[in-house]
Amino acid sequence: MPYEFRTIVEPGKFDAAIDVGSKVMLIGSCFTDNIGSRFVENRFKSLVNPFGIIYNPVSIARLLNRVINHQYCLPEELVRHDGLWHHFDFHGKFSGYVKDEVCERINKTIEEAIDFLESADFLLLTFGTSFVYERNDTSEIVANCHKFPDDYFSRYRLEPDEMISIYKELIVSLRVFNPDLKIILTVSPVRHWKDGAHGNQVSKAALFLTIDKLCELFEKTWYFPAYEIVMDDLRDYRFYDEKMLNPSVSAVNYIWMRFTEALFTPRAIKFLKRIEKVKRARNHRFINPDHIVQSHFASTVLEIIHDIENEFEEVDLTEDKRYFEGFV
Repeated sequence: MPYEFRTIVEPGKFDAAIDVGSKVMLIGSCFTDNIGSRFVENRFKSLVNPFGIIYNPVSIARLLNRVINHQYCLPEELVRHDGLWHHFDFHGKFSGYVKDEVCERINKTIEEAIDFLESADFLLLTFGTSFVYERNDTSEIVANCHKFPDDYFSRYRLEPDEMISIYKELIVSLRVFNPDLKIILTVSPVRHWKDGAHGNQVSKAALFLTIDKLCELFEKTWYFPAYEIVMDDLRDYRFYDEKMLNPSVSAVNYIWMRFTEALFTPRAIKFLKRIEKVKRARNHRFINPDHIVQSHFASTVLEIIHDIENEFEEVDLTEDKRYFEGFV
């Protein structure tokens, strides 16, 4: 038998699979954006970090409870700093100079999340850290500090029992809200180096213990080992970006491949291969300005799109058709 010079991490078995028409909601750390972008660019029905990047499990749970309970933003929840109004549960992209406009943007996103989650097939949650910032005035954990002074918060690490208790209630509520929802939990492979090497590992360990218990307690709840794939399977600094803390594009592509192998139906895998031609065509830049050449190319791609839509009726490629029709 030939020597194996790498450790291959097996993702495990999942009792459900993502199909072409599956609706997938993704919430969590910046790693969520990395994987979520693959869903979006491959034309899957997905909603990726609608509230912005969220690193800690408690803030993720607070936002999901807002969605489940239709808890909209009220002006009195906002805080003012440096001339802007902010909400500590939401990303800075919602901040603004006018209170009502900030709430309006937040509430529009909550409404979008309600509509999507009600009929979602999968919810993918990525935990980044178990360290949290707590407001000293209200004792509430925040999702974003919005550059408030450090003395406005206390920072500490959550214990597994705290997170397990919160998510036991949350998952029950999610199943009442959407009985068919499947949940995939994962830990971000991004290392939080400001906590130090040991602090990062302890933080991640608390997340692992939490997830392990939740998967044990609840059906239709699984763990995907993104962290282990980077740390043990890839295990090389060439798979990190220039800061040596975040996975590189190659690493994310590899995780995406392992994710699809483990969690996608054969039909969805086939669709990924078919849609690749459309994606490449969208990225094509015409060197020849001849309209006839461009029109012929676009017509060929439109035929491919037509064939894909006939085979995968649940897919909406309207934007792609509109793009190429502009060249015909």
